[in-house]
Formats: sequence, structure tokens, C-alpha cells
Amino acid sequence: MFLGRFLPSPLPGEQVIFYLRRHWFVLARQVVLYVILFIAPLVAAYLVLKLFPDFWDRIFNGALTEALVTLAISLYYLAVWLFFWNAWVDYYLDVWLVTNERVVSLEQRGLFNRVVAELRLERVQDVAAQSKGLAGTILNFGEVRVQTAGEEPNFMFHQVSKPYQVAEKILRLADTWKHSHPHE
Repeated sequence: MFLGRFLPSPLPGEQVIFYLRRHWFVLARQVVLYVILFIAPLVAAYLVLKLFPDFWDRIFNGALTEALVTLAISLYYLAVWLFFWNAWVDYYLDVWLVTNERVVSLEQRGLFNRVVAELRLERVQDVAAQSKGLAGTILNFGEVRVQTAGEEPNFMFHQVSKPYQVAEKILRLADTWKHSHPHE
């Protein structure tokens, strides 16, 4: 199973029950933004040419000006591409794994920062789910918070599909683990 590569230091007999990623709509919303950022300068240039036909002749009056404008346009598109790539990497590498022993959070924060956290099922006290906003309600995605015993921070699964079913599955797994390990 390909999820084995995501599971850091697997425990003996540990099996991945399910995994979560952010909902597809989260990435689609960002893709639309970057498409708009990509097309906007082209539309603006077209409109300027239609409204002011001699504009380019006045702007490009020398090789230096043409080179500077070309450099500025290239830097703009490079920045749009890099920010899109960063959004894609963040979306693709954020994975939450639920195994028969623990919950593992693998979150990418920027290009060179990865946070890995784990929570044993024995520490799970409660699981809550929340779906906010029109898109979250219609497309059935939202947040899942796994509450723990003690002073440990809560685990948050951000913008995942079917948050209420995920919360129910995690709570059921934690109960099953506690009943199968009564001495621990």
C-alpha cells in the first residue's frame, strides 16, 4: 500500500485504516485564483491595445524599455507560478493518517517545513466536527478536532471531506482500542 511511505516509524502490527486530505474544493478555489492572476495581465494588455492603439509605440521607444517591461512581465509570471506551486505542495503533502494504533498528522508548512505529530488512540477523549460556510455545508467538508487527555494540544484536521463521518470513525476506533487493551 502506498500509504506506508507516509507512515513515519510504523508500530508492530500497525495498519492504516484510512487517510485524509483536504477537500478538492480547497485546491480548486486556489487554482481559480491563480488562473485569474495569470489571465488578468493578458486581458489588461488587450484592453489597452484596443482603447489606446498607439500606447505600445510610446512605451516601447527603446531597447532598454522593452527589456525592462519583458523582465517585469517574466518576474510577474514566475511569482504567480511559484505561489501556485507552493499552494499545490501544501495541498498535496498535507495528509492525516488514522491507524489501528494512532492518529498521525503530516502537514507541510511552506516548501521546506514539515510538521509530523502523532496521537495514540488511548489518549483520545472526544472528537468534534464542524462544517462552516456555504461551500463547506453544500460540499460536506470542514474541520475535525480530536480532543486529548491532559495538556496535549488538540489535533485538527483542516477542510477534510465528510467531517462528521470522520469524527465518528475516529471515536469508534478509539473506543475499540480501549476495549481491546483494558490494562493499558
